[in-house]
Amino acid sequence: MDEISGLVVKVPYGYRAIRTHRKLPRRGERDGAAASAARDGVTLSRKVRYDEGERCVMDIYVPDGLVAGANAPVSLFVHGGVWASGEAWQFSPMATALAKEGVICCVVTYSLFPRADAIQMWDEVSRALSWTLDNIGEYGGDANRVSIVGHSAGAQLCARALLQRAGVQNVKSTTNKRKWHADARMPRKFIGIAGVYDVGYHYDYEDSRGVAIVSTMARAMNGAENFDVCSPAQLMPQRSKTAEPAIPGPTDLVGDSMSKMAGFHRRSVIAADASTDAFNFPPTVLMAGCADITVPWHESADFYWRLQDAGVSSRLLLYLKEGHVDFVLNWNEKGGAKMPAEADHLEPYARDFVRVLKD
Repeated sequence: MDEISGLVVKVPYGYRAIRTHRKLPRRGERDGAAASAARDGVTLSRKVRYDEGERCVMDIYVPDGLVAGANAPVSLFVHGGVWASGEAWQFSPMATALAKEGVICCVVTYSLFPRADAIQMWDEVSRALSWTLDNIGEYGGDANRVSIVGHSAGAQLCARALLQRAGVQNVKSTTNKRKWHADARMPRKFIGIAGVYDVGYHYDYEDSRGVAIVSTMARAMNGAENFDVCSPAQLMPQRSKTAEPAIPGPTDLVGDSMSKMAGFHRRSVIAADASTDAFNFPPTVLMAGCADITVPWHESADFYWRLQDAGVSSRLLLYLKEGHVDFVLNWNEKGGAKMPAEADHLEPYARDFVRVLKD
C-alpha cells in the first residue's frame, strides 16, 4: 500500500504536479500566457485518444518547436498504482523535465481495476504502443526511437504487453470481450522501473508484510491460478545463445556501480536443453532502488536473470538511496538548453534515464 500512500503524503508535490500540468500550453498555442509558457520549452497535447476505452488516452509532452521529421526520442510511460489507481497529471514534472531534455514523453492512462482486469490493461498498453509507433512522427518523434517505460505495476503491464506482441499465449480476460490486439512490432527498448515481474513471488512478499489481503494485485489477475501466466518472469523461455547479447544503453551509467558490486555484470549460463527457437523481445534496461520496500530490488534482479536466460539484451541498474516512487516523482523543474550537458542538474537515476532514452 506504500505505492498509494507515497503519492498521498506528497501533497506539495501533488500541488506542483497539478500546476505544471495546467500551465503548459497546448501544442501550437502562441498567444499571451501560452506563448510565455511555451518559452519554458514544452508544449502539451492533453488526452490524445489511442483506443476506445474511457481512460485510453495519453498526454504528450513535446519539446517546443519540434516539427514532423525532427526524429526526437520518445518515452511511452505507463504508470503504476497497484493496477487500481493513477492519473496522468501526477507525472507531469517528470514528463516536463524529459521534454526539456529533448525527449517526447507520452504519459498513458488505461482502464483500472475493478472495471478492468490486468489482462485487459496490458492489451490496452499494447494498443497505446501501436498508436505511438504509427502517429508520433506528427509530433516530431522518431518511431524507431520509441522506448516503452513502465513503473511498478506499469512495468508488469508493459512486459506482459510485449510478450503478447511476441506471440505468448494469453489468459482469458473477464472484462475484455474484444479480440486480442495483434501487432508484432517492438519498441527500441523496454525500461522497467521498480517493477513487478513475477506476480506469485511478489504476492509472497506482500503476504510477509501483511498487505496481501488488502492488495488489489491478486484480484486484478483474476486469482492465484493466473499468477504464472500474468508473470513476465515465468513466461521467459530458456534459449541457447550463439553469442552474448549486447548490453543496451550507453556506457558508465551511475546505476552500474551498485549493480556491479552485487554481481549483476556476470552473464548467465544456459542449460544444455535450452530452446533455439527465435524469441522477439526488445533490449531491456531495469532500474531499481535498494531502499525500496514496496517492490524490493531483488524482484528486478530475478527478472534480469530470466532475461539473460532468454538471450535478451538486458541490463540492471541499482541505486542505493532511492525508494519506490522516487524514480517517477522526484524530478526537478530544471532543464533545457541553458543547463549543463548530459542532464548534470538531475538526480543520478534521472540522468541515467535520460541517457538511456537518448541512446
